[in-house]
Amino acid sequence: MKKHGIIALFLVFLEILILSVGCSTATGSEDSATPVQTPSAAEETEAAPEEDTYVPDDLGDADFKGYDFRILSCNFYNKELATYITFDEITGNPVDDVLYASRDNIQNRFNIGIRWIETGDTTAGRDEAKKAVVAGDDSYDILIGHDTNTFGLGKDGYLYNLLAVEQFNFDKPWWPKNTVEALRIGGKMYAASSYLSYCGLHWTRVITFNKDITEDLGYSGLYDDVREGKWTLDRLHELTEGASRDLDGNGKLNTKDMIAFTSGSQTWYCMQEAVDIPVYRHDAEGIPYLDIDIERVTKYVDIMRLLIKGDDYVASGDFGIDQFKNGLAIFAYTQVGDAYDTYRISDIRYGFLPTPKLDEAQKDYINCCTDVPWGIPKNVTPEKLDIVGTVTEAMSCYNYNEVLPAYYETAIKARTADAPDDTEMLTIIADTRTISFSYTYQLTYNNIAADCVENGAEVASYFKRNEKASNKLLAKLIEVYDKME
Repeated sequence: MKKHGIIALFLVFLEILILSVGCSTATGSEDSATPVQTPSAAEETEAAPEEDTYVPDDLGDADFKGYDFRILSCNFYNKELATYITFDEITGNPVDDVLYASRDNIQNRFNIGIRWIETGDTTAGRDEAKKAVVAGDDSYDILIGHDTNTFGLGKDGYLYNLLAVEQFNFDKPWWPKNTVEALRIGGKMYAASSYLSYCGLHWTRVITFNKDITEDLGYSGLYDDVREGKWTLDRLHELTEGASRDLDGNGKLNTKDMIAFTSGSQTWYCMQEAVDIPVYRHDAEGIPYLDIDIERVTKYVDIMRLLIKGDDYVASGDFGIDQFKNGLAIFAYTQVGDAYDTYRISDIRYGFLPTPKLDEAQKDYINCCTDVPWGIPKNVTPEKLDIVGTVTEAMSCYNYNEVLPAYYETAIKARTADAPDDTEMLTIIADTRTISFSYTYQLTYNNIAADCVENGAEVASYFKRNEKASNKLLAKLIEVYDKME
C-alpha cells in the first residue's frame, strides 16, 4: 500500500494522544474537544522524513489582490454543503475548526476572501447554477450540490472540463484514483468527488463492528483478516450465520435482541462496486463499456442471498442501525459518517473494516461512496480559471493533509490502544474510495442486489433482458460527451 504522509502524521498524533490520555482525568464531549494539534518538529522528524509528513501542492504562492472566491452552495440533509469544504467560525468541533484554519490559510496565502452563497434546497442550487451560466453571470467560482443534479449539470453542458484545468494534478492523493477513473468519460470529467470536501469519505460505505461483542465471540483476528486479504463476503457470512440472539425469548428478532448484521438503506449499489462487479468499466482511453461477468455476478448474488435473506440480517428500515448504536448489533454495513455523527457519542466500542472482497482472488479492497460533487461553471474566463484552479487545488491539498486527520480522530475517538488499527483501516478505505459510474450517470444495472436478490430476478435472464437498452443508453451518453467542448 502506498504510504501517504497523512498516515505517518496521524499515527504520531495517535501515539501522543493515547499516552497523554493515561495521565489525564479531563472529561467532555467530542465536539468540545481541542482542535487537532500538529506534533513538534522533533516528533515529525523522528516519525518520518519531512517530505512524508505533508504532501505539497507544488503551486507556489500568488497574489490574487483580494479576489472574492465564491462557492455556490445548497442545503441537503439539513447541512449547507459548502461546509464540507470550508468553515467561517471556530465552533470547538475539531473538523469545523480545521476547515476554518484551511480557509484562513488559503485566504492569507493568496490574498483572497472565501465565502459561500446559500441558494436553498438542492433543486434551487441546481437552478441557480444553470441560470448564472445561461446569463453569462460571473456569480460563483465553484459549485457543490446533490450528486445526480451536479452530474446532470455536467451532462447538460453547464460545467467546465476539470481534466483540462492546468493546476489540477491528478497524481496527488486528494484526487482518489478510483474515483477519477470512475467519473471520467474519455478526456472529460465535469464534476468531481475529491478531498476538497470530506463528504466523500463521510459517505463511504464500510463495515463497522462492535468490539465488545466480537471479543466475547472470539472474533479476534478481524484486522489481520484484512491485512492478509482474507476479508471476504464469505468470511462475513461465516461470522454472522447463526450469531443473532433472541434475548427476550419471544421467538422473533426485535429491538431488544442482538442481531448479527444490518445495513443502511440504498447501500447495495455501493456493495457491487466494492466486490469489483461495476458492470461498466473504462478502457485505456477512459471510454466506458459494458462488461458483464455472469459467473462473478452469480457468485455475488448467491452470497448476498445468504447474507441479507437469512435470519441474521435486519435492514435499517426495520430497526437495524439503531440496534448498532444501542450496542445490540455485531456488524453494520454503513457509512463512516454514521460513526462520526452517532456512534462516537454512544457508549459502544466500535471499529472499522473495509467493505469485504467478493473472494480472495480479488486484488484490492474497494470502498464505494456517495458524495456531493463539485464543479466549475462552464462560462469561467481564462483569467478567472487560473485563480479558480489554483485556489481549489490548494484547498484540496490543505484539506487532505489537515482535515482528514481531524476527521479520523473524531470518528475513531482515538482514545483506545487499538485506535492505530482503525486508523490503518480508514486509510485503506480512503485510499481505495470510488463512486458508482452506473448510479452517477443513471444507467442500467446500477443495483444488482436490489434486482436479483431482493426482487428475485435470475442473473443471466436479467442481463440478457436489459443488455440492448443498456448499450443504447451508454452509447448515447458517450455521444453527448464527444460533442461537448
